[in-house]
Amino acid sequence: MKLKHWNTCLAAAACAVALALPVAIQAGPWFDLENCSMCKSMTAEKGLMEHMEWENHLIESGMLSVTRVDPSYSVAFERAMANMQATGEKLMTGEQMYLCDYCQGYGALMMAGATWEKVDSEAGHISLVTATDPAVITQIREFGQRTIDEYAKMVASHDGHGHDGHEHTD
Repeated sequence: MKLKHWNTCLAAAACAVALALPVAIQAGPWFDLENCSMCKSMTAEKGLMEHMEWENHLIESGMLSVTRVDPSYSVAFERAMANMQATGEKLMTGEQMYLCDYCQGYGALMMAGATWEKVDSEAGHISLVTATDPAVITQIREFGQRTIDEYAKMVASHDGHGHDGHEHTD
């Protein structure tokens, strides 16, 4: 499924977030682009969200995400990633910040023993979240499916239109 989103930046700070998160995820919105301390780094970059594509896939050992950024927005993307990394560092020092359930869940996966790998290619920024422990693999796949489902709901609530007002199809 092709989605407009911001995934790679969240993954870049996931390890730092994982060290600072409580084990239990609080009940709240799965995505909170305006209020989440991580997500708002992406929305703060004017036009960036509309110039990104995000897709997620469940794989045998976890999940794979691909983020493509319009080359004219690569500087904004790198700036957002740096801001997210700074947010992760603040979390590591114990600073309390609001995180949406997606960001909390990503950190919880790292705490559970998931491994995160990032590969940059001409095709985009590829993120793999995997594990060898079957229980952790199940958690990753459930997280990935919920992410796909929640994003589809968010897009549907905008009458099938993405953040940029244009229709997006699979």
